[in-house]
Amino acid sequence: MMGIRPSHLALAGLLAVPGAQAVEYKFNGDIDVRGFDRSMATGGNQNGFEQRLRLRTDIRIQDGVSVHAGVNLINDTWRGDTSGDLKDLQQNQPFTDGRDHRTVTLDYGYVSVPLGEGWQLRAGRQIANWNFGITVADDRRDRIILLGPVADGVTFLVGADQRRKKTLDDNKDDGYLLYTGLTGRNSGWAWGALLGYYLGDDEKDATGDYESDRFYNVRGGTLISPWVQGKVGEVELTASAHYLGGGDALFTNDTYAGFVRGGFDVTPAFKLEGQYFFNLNGSLIEPGFDSFSSLIHSSPRHDATATRIDALSMSGLGKGAREFEGVRRDFDRHLIAVRGTFSPSDSWQLKLAAGWVQYDGLARDLNQSEDVVFGDIQLHYHVTQSTRLWATYGFADTADLLPDRDSVNAVSLNLQTRF
Repeated sequence: MMGIRPSHLALAGLLAVPGAQAVEYKFNGDIDVRGFDRSMATGGNQNGFEQRLRLRTDIRIQDGVSVHAGVNLINDTWRGDTSGDLKDLQQNQPFTDGRDHRTVTLDYGYVSVPLGEGWQLRAGRQIANWNFGITVADDRRDRIILLGPVADGVTFLVGADQRRKKTLDDNKDDGYLLYTGLTGRNSGWAWGALLGYYLGDDEKDATGDYESDRFYNVRGGTLISPWVQGKVGEVELTASAHYLGGGDALFTNDTYAGFVRGGFDVTPAFKLEGQYFFNLNGSLIEPGFDSFSSLIHSSPRHDATATRIDALSMSGLGKGAREFEGVRRDFDRHLIAVRGTFSPSDSWQLKLAAGWVQYDGLARDLNQSEDVVFGDIQLHYHVTQSTRLWATYGFADTADLLPDRDSVNAVSLNLQTRF
């Protein structure tokens, strides 16, 4: 047992034959291989290949309890003959935002316990999505959540996420998100509403001085996040809002974000979409929002793309409290974009998009707004039912935004097989 890593034991457990009590066992996964070339906001280019292999399983036991788990077998850029060298190579995160997975690691794992009348209790590391990638986009949360039906087509949920835990013997560096919400589908419309509160202690020592290693930036903040999706005549309509404010570290101001998107089929083979997005006063926006550009967001946390350009982020930090006097990221963002999707067959799909983003309160002049115009092309081909190929090219005119960088662009070639 001395040479066996805990991660290898976890993998063995995932692939093991289910016990006698299991009445249903599902196994699936995916593998991605991607090549990329991208501009850097500070100059120069980066390019390479990256790959990821994931396995997932769902086991339902006779008494109704179910267990859900997933592992990353590999998640890394290609490094040639030195691939897998953990000591000398700086790690990168091609498919995860700020999380490196060079060795076998747990992706998620939780248990779901039925409580009767459709109610469930789920505990463990879970996949988190809310509000079309604005509030949370393909994150992994250590959480306990209770959910169940409260009316026809309406589900109630209440839960808590552990967002921060640096040390086990110091509660002052902890951070939590407490939340409750409703989701529903009524009369052809899907909708949801979430109310959250970020809980954390004041990170000051006995003399009242700020301690940076205990900082939880959304401490004391209130989150309100509703959305709705449906059809008005022939138009598919999606509307979303996101509020974060009232904190006593950052986000002490009221910050607002959201978008309105509409789309309709011009012909059976051609769909046209348009959207307006806004971020007022520096609200915290996740990286997974679909901006119609492969350079701007459109990159969920655990399915991150190498084509995303951080300098074009539409997220913010709000305003800081007295101990963070230097933080004044009270800026606005506005995006208007259109996209056309041409699907001549079930196998082929071409997407063309263009848009404009206004950045107000950042970069060269805090008192002047900067404009960025972008274009995007994507071509998708389903080789088989399990496998698809796609290519993306994104361009942005950044002459008004970035010093000494008139434009940025990124191209990617992608292969994915799901099994």
